[in-house]
Amino acid sequence: MGREQSQMSYTVEQLVAVNPYNPDILPDLENYVNEQVSLQTYSLDANLCLLRLYQFEPERMSTQIVAHILIKALMAMPAPDFSLCLFLIPERVQMDEQFKTLILLSHYLETAKFRQFWDEAAKNRHILEVVPVRGGKMDGLDWIGCWVRMGLGQYG
Repeated sequence: MGREQSQMSYTVEQLVAVNPYNPDILPDLENYVNEQVSLQTYSLDANLCLLRLYQFEPERMSTQIVAHILIKALMAMPAPDFSLCLFLIPERVQMDEQFKTLILLSHYLETAKFRQFWDEAAKNRHILEVVPVRGGKMDGLDWIGCWVRMGLGQYG
């Protein structure tokens, strides 16, 4: 299984490197996002490529895929991945309630408003739980909690 994952990763990376603006690779990139969710991996480059393709092919955009990309990017904090992805998403899509929530959660984390983050996350737990984390022992919300605690120096 590990070999299949690296083979798929190589193929997607090769597609992104060789032909990043070819709309024919869009289904492969969407499948790769689903693979990232199920195998708990992450590729910012592939995800950014997919979001760029969605800019050229807006009628083919999957809001479920975009949500998965943003949640994975949120989990990569404190890296700027979330903002990089958000810049490629049309404003009309960002106005959807689930995206407004993710943007608000990102803002709370970036500004260290952890109490507000937890209050909002608790109200919208269903949005974050669609993306599992390594080992299956924690859901996405708990993973973010680990990042927050590490950032506060509670783990050593």
